[in-house]
Amino acid sequence: MTQTIAGAIQSGQRHLAQAGIETPRLDAEVLLRHVLGLDRARLFARLTDPLPETAHASFFRLVDHRATGVPVAYLTGVREFHGLSLQTRPGVLIPRPETELMVEWALSWLAERQRATVIDVGTGTGAIPLALAASLGPVWRGRIIAADRFPGPVALAAANRAQLGLGDRVDIVQGDLLAWCAGPVDLITANLPYLRPDQVTGNPMLAAEPAEALLGGADGLDLIRDLIRDTPRVLAATGAIILELDPSRAETVATLLRSALPEAAISILPDLAGRPRFAVAELG
Repeated sequence: MTQTIAGAIQSGQRHLAQAGIETPRLDAEVLLRHVLGLDRARLFARLTDPLPETAHASFFRLVDHRATGVPVAYLTGVREFHGLSLQTRPGVLIPRPETELMVEWALSWLAERQRATVIDVGTGTGAIPLALAASLGPVWRGRIIAADRFPGPVALAAANRAQLGLGDRVDIVQGDLLAWCAGPVDLITANLPYLRPDQVTGNPMLAAEPAEALLGGADGLDLIRDLIRDTPRVLAATGAIILELDPSRAETVATLLRSALPEAAISILPDLAGRPRFAVAELG
């Protein structure tokens, strides 16, 4: 018997719920929208339509993969971030909603700095610099650079840059942290790996994502520590740095920033759940 679109969503939802997926209904809807090429409004307008057999097979193949813990963004190849549709792929960290708050802070900081130079360190998909470029628009005359030490993220960031038509507004560099940069830089943004091994091992929510994009060493701070140590060398006299971090390490990161940039004003900003998620140091 042919299943309707509504029936397929319900079946997919049940399967995902039984597998322990936290958002079974939403995930089933997103996967079926991907298979059918429909937005949410058009999907709901067709709930009573029969689901074609080929689409049925493709949908439940994706549902089976999702039930094993593969993220939806890897299955669809797309992640929405700050109003942009970004390509995603296994081997590159999936952008998180809380990182959009870093973009909002940076946009506010850059609003009155029309010729600033911005570097996003550990750019991954390019989410942060591309969102900045798209939001600031062509009237903003500064320079935005996306940097990552791995070739996979560099290639994906370049693909997203091309897809979004931002090729003339975001430069992409393959390089380790700030070692390649001579400065001066007005703003550094960074969402570096910041988890400890005990936070990743056995965590089904993270099992499919690359360890090198998650693990920050024994205390989660190896890369953050290295970046902060090198920041005074390149940061402009009136510059700033904003870092995403594990809430449990916020005060430690703030102390590292105070030590490296004693003249800076240090602040900790909350994420969407009110947890201390970002550390900021501002000079000038």
